[in-house]
Amino acid sequence: MKRFFKVILPPLIAFWAFAIFLKFSPVFHHVNGSDEMGTDSVYGLISFYKVFAPGQILIALLTQWLIVMPLWDRIVAKPKSAIIIFPSIVIICLAFAFGIAYVIWDTATGIKHLVQICLFMTGVQLFYWIINFLVLFLIDWKVLKKADAANPTNL
Repeated sequence: MKRFFKVILPPLIAFWAFAIFLKFSPVFHHVNGSDEMGTDSVYGLISFYKVFAPGQILIALLTQWLIVMPLWDRIVAKPKSAIIIFPSIVIICLAFAFGIAYVIWDTATGIKHLVQICLFMTGVQLFYWIINFLVLFLIDWKVLKKADAANPTNL
């Protein structure tokens, strides 16, 4: 049952946190459904997130189950592995952010706009992963504390 919660809760809480941020952010509050989609802008991306959220949550749950949980199990078993896993996630976020930014980038707007989109996309992804792993840590904090007490050289 605990594993079920570790698969379901982190993605849902991360999506809710992002939705709350968008709802109460003065910059993105005015973005409406499909009005902005296809405009090759950050507002279009936010509109995409709003319209396709159910599909994205399903993908997030599958990613959590198939990729994140094995990584988290490794972190719980051997906390030193986080030294490799977390920077790898940052690099993967940068790579995917650049790929997505490049696809939606209009060359007429210049390289500066590409960099801005890339940094924004990286920030969105890192926000998601920070919330995700924070929730996993809160669920498993007793297990991690026991592992630390049993073997203090693990960290």
